[in-house]
Amino acid sequence: MNVLRKCIAFALILCMLLPMLACASDQENNNEEKTTGAGNVESSGEAPDPFAGTDYKGKEFRILTSTNAASVGMGNSNFMIEGTGQTGEDIVSNAVYQRNLDTEELLNVKLKFVRMDQTYDQVANDIKRMVDVGTDDYDLIINDLYPLAGLTYRGYFYNVADTGFENHIDLTQNYWYSDYMKDISLHEDYQFLMAGDYFADVLRSAHCLFYNKNLYENIYKDPDQLYNVVLNYEWTYDYWLKILDNSYRDLNGNSTKDADDRYGLLVMEMWGTMIPMIVSGDCRYYARDTETGYPTLTIYNERSIKLVDTLYSIYYSEGTSPCGGGGTTAIFKESDLLNAFMEGKGLFVGYQRLGSLENVRNSPISIGVIPYPMLEASDKKYITSSHDTTEIGAIPRTANPDNLPFITACIEVLCRESAKTVIPEYYETALKVKYASDANVAAMIDIIHDNFGNTFQLAYDTSLNSLFKNMFYETIHSKSNKFSSSATRSTKKAENALNKIIQTFEKDVVNKS
Repeated sequence: MNVLRKCIAFALILCMLLPMLACASDQENNNEEKTTGAGNVESSGEAPDPFAGTDYKGKEFRILTSTNAASVGMGNSNFMIEGTGQTGEDIVSNAVYQRNLDTEELLNVKLKFVRMDQTYDQVANDIKRMVDVGTDDYDLIINDLYPLAGLTYRGYFYNVADTGFENHIDLTQNYWYSDYMKDISLHEDYQFLMAGDYFADVLRSAHCLFYNKNLYENIYKDPDQLYNVVLNYEWTYDYWLKILDNSYRDLNGNSTKDADDRYGLLVMEMWGTMIPMIVSGDCRYYARDTETGYPTLTIYNERSIKLVDTLYSIYYSEGTSPCGGGGTTAIFKESDLLNAFMEGKGLFVGYQRLGSLENVRNSPISIGVIPYPMLEASDKKYITSSHDTTEIGAIPRTANPDNLPFITACIEVLCRESAKTVIPEYYETALKVKYASDANVAAMIDIIHDNFGNTFQLAYDTSLNSLFKNMFYETIHSKSNKFSSSATRSTKKAENALNKIIQTFEKDVVNKS
């Protein structure tokens, strides 16, 4: 009888506990984090949407968007900004359409896109002329990095880090590339250029190396070996150079390097293909002055000396296709490069970006994707270069200051909704699965995406008397043995240019804030 009573009591207690356990389980599920975009997270139990109930009564948000293709191989990113305006079979295009629609419905606005098809060397003058006229035509400009950077210190754009007005841009959110934005700022308190999930060209223009896995397997047996080399932080320029030197074959037997031979590395002209190598070499190009907050140039150092020697060895390696250096003639044009690679004419191909994967989905060869190497094995960090023509955003000074709350709300929601809708489809599904040739590519893409760096130099190199180009490209292209004197001279000119830029910035921006 006592046993029966104990059983009944236990059953009653269990009945009372079950609803409590179920509630706890539901609460736990509700508090789980869910991923958005390329590693961004948000909590499903977060506070209500701060933009809920916002009504701008159908007001137009005017975007001047670039449609110029700075890279033949990758094209333009406007398909992820403006989109097609309709749904179809492509998952990324559908996500862009949905993102734009969600933004319009949430804020009750109308997105108006005006296309600008100008080359990078024309952009700055056109935008300068437009702002100087003073007409309030656009709320957001999307265009190339270095032309826009050259206008920042002259006061042509609004500071999106400014808290002196009703600013809805929340740079603490993961869908903003805050480190990237600080890196391309002359002073971290003044951030005029925007990079985040809405500005998809930053992601698409991330430089990477493609390699022919079939050819690599024929030579080294294991087609996935390089993935392990990367993951073990053994992927250095010295390691790469040994592979390149061993890969050239004079297939037509004419004792002349030509388009019918097989190379370790396919490149076009030297300068464009050198940019991601200079960036990944991470020569500690500048440092922030802790008192003033301004950058100081530290580019001429032991690492830059070693990098010049390393790049010289790569570009004049027997395994690298001629690219115009030292009096040679480039064999391949940019438009030929990717096709030549897929035809088996090179083990590696340079000047490719993550966006280039869109063009190799039906490749006859299996393509591996890896980051550019480290200069030293002890670095233990890969550095990814975007490009100096990467398309980023800015709010022109001609925009009515009374409209800044409206403008920043639209930009914030576009960036946030991109993280929820567009980036998962493009980054997780298209890049990592749809365009990838094997499962290892996903891990490599994460490494490439997560390690942008040294972008200040790309943004301001033209303004700094082409320091990058003079120190590295000119020295290697001319086969000069006078790097020390050239670097000293180039650095001095760049320092003078930087001082003038800071003076202009203080006069035209800081003193007018």
